[in-house]
Amino acid sequence: MKLKFKDSIYKKDLSNSIYQQSGANFGLTVNGGMLINNRPDGQTGIQQAAEVKKVIKKAEKVQMMSEAVYLGNIRSEMMEGPEMD
Repeated sequence: MKLKFKDSIYKKDLSNSIYQQSGANFGLTVNGGMLINNRPDGQTGIQQAAEVKKVIKKAEKVQMMSEAVYLGNIRSEMMEGPEMD
């Protein structure tokens, strides 16, 4: 393919284009005409460790709150005493 620019004639060279390189589609597949992204997420190991730590801390807080509600219910039942019909 030849491109004209003013009075010069240039050849179109796509041999080193990002669209022609073999590694350009790393992690991408075509399925039924749609481009599917199978690339790994861009998180580092430190980011993953921080995320795990955050999730564990949140789970511990939820566990602590559920235990507090449970113990509160037991104490309120003990204070009321047994119900007699």
